[in-house]
Amino acid sequence: MHQPNIQPHPSSYFPYEIYPFMRPADMEASAAARHAVVIVGAGPVGLVLAIQLALQGVKPVLIEAEAQVSGGSRALALTRRSMEIMEQCGVVPQFLTEAIVWNEGRSYFRHTVVHHLEIASCDDDKHAPMTNLAQCWIEKFLVDRARALGVDLRFQTRLEALETGPEGVTLTLDTPEGEYVIEAGWVAACDGARSATRRLQNLRFEGQSFESRFVIADFNISLDEPPGRRCYFEPPWLPGHAALLHKAPRGVWRLDYQIPEGISDDEALDEARIRSHIQAHLDYIGVDLPWTLEWTTLYKPNTLTLARYNHGRVMYCGDAAHLLPVFGVRGLNTGIQDAVNLAWKLAAVVQGHARAELLDTFSGERVADAKQICFEAARSTRMMAPPTRGFRILQQAVLSLSLENEFTRGLLHWRTSHPMDYAGSPLSCPDVEGQGFSDGPTPGAPPRNVRLQQVSGSAKGWLLDAVRPAFNVLVFGDDMRMWAHALEDVCAARERGLNVQLIAVRTDSVRPPGADAVVEDGAGRAHALWGADDGAVYVLRPDLHVGARWKVGADTRVARVLGQLLLHQLRVAEPVYD
Repeated sequence: MHQPNIQPHPSSYFPYEIYPFMRPADMEASAAARHAVVIVGAGPVGLVLAIQLALQGVKPVLIEAEAQVSGGSRALALTRRSMEIMEQCGVVPQFLTEAIVWNEGRSYFRHTVVHHLEIASCDDDKHAPMTNLAQCWIEKFLVDRARALGVDLRFQTRLEALETGPEGVTLTLDTPEGEYVIEAGWVAACDGARSATRRLQNLRFEGQSFESRFVIADFNISLDEPPGRRCYFEPPWLPGHAALLHKAPRGVWRLDYQIPEGISDDEALDEARIRSHIQAHLDYIGVDLPWTLEWTTLYKPNTLTLARYNHGRVMYCGDAAHLLPVFGVRGLNTGIQDAVNLAWKLAAVVQGHARAELLDTFSGERVADAKQICFEAARSTRMMAPPTRGFRILQQAVLSLSLENEFTRGLLHWRTSHPMDYAGSPLSCPDVEGQGFSDGPTPGAPPRNVRLQQVSGSAKGWLLDAVRPAFNVLVFGDDMRMWAHALEDVCAARERGLNVQLIAVRTDSVRPPGADAVVEDGAGRAHALWGADDGAVYVLRPDLHVGARWKVGADTRVARVLGQLLLHQLRVAEPVYD
């Protein structure tokens, strides 16, 4: 029988809670119960997927082998794009009670700043470029939200075996009270780098695994310095290697440093050794303050991905699907985009609005993103921790030149995580020929937020406050013929059971008939920044990517776009599951 650790993780800043095993009714059933979707792994990625499914009308079963949320800060930095997704999940207010935000980083060599990165931001951005929040807090707030939405969350439940077939998946689950079997129409593997699901399906990563290793050490210190990423190449206490210093909430700082060759993993994680390195770094940067050690782990950078993320009726997300270096905050942020991409497509298939082929686009879109990130991350990793003598020579040349020259400093850019543009996806409808847009998010791109202003200049929220996890049809302007066509198609889609929201974006306060929401763009900034001064329609996918756009006078219709987004399977179907 599965016996997880039921002693709360030690922490000075987080109140760990043991989630008890609750015996499900499935254990009493004479035959294996059948569920539409079972998610394996209740880390941030699995929880975001569960919440997004629930918000779109599919209540999944979410199993987690552990009895509590993750130990330590782990994935710490959320990008602006991830925060937009978290806002759709309904957890941003909770996040911001604990988080700190930042937008810049510096790299040092011989006490000199050799690269200064300032992540672009403007008044139209509702969220900061980066938001730091320990993973334990991220998971706690997501657990609370998932439960509030009715997600069947089963802690202390470990996946032991699975059998896939053409109609579903049979899962054997182990618990503190014994094993039981359930069936799922679909399984989403979100169970991390050591994925049991991936192992049971005998799947292998492709890509590159680097030999360098890093210690990650969290420590408590009352250091009143601004947040931001600080990279130190060759500090005196770590010659030939690099260290990173990062501020976390609640007086916690994180030091990541490369482990020299010849030091074993056990030696690297020796507490006395870690303490000496933290103190040496504080001495190096001139900090003379008391501190206490909070949490440590060891990390090895990889640029690895599965060749595809759909294997029969099992889908892969997050670290179960790919392993990416932490440099550039890629891991968790990429997994969150996996989850929101899969959620709407899986919901559409389960609810009978699309055939299973739609899930091929989940794999196609997300694998393409992972491969691009692997390419970019490998460049960052080779600069941080050169894997060969040649790369070491290159790093030294770049660092030496950057002491006095600007032209080499761009090579030290750490290439932060960025949202994917699905322009090449079969789901993205090209712009109508001859209807060029002067501005605005293009088909496949994430939408651009806009801080709304009245004619007087006073602020009045943001454009994306109006969207929700659904197909969102935004009609800019006051052309009533364009509005009538959109309303007709939206009503027809709803009659078929599709979740569609119709939003009027206007420079006045008139509410056209059938509008679910009206965005008052009194100063016309949203119209201008979306290239819609003369009126336009944008159709957003539920994962907040543009599916299509067109201007007044085009013969494009919402119905046709929705059909393409669902691979022309917009139809009524019998419920697949009770």
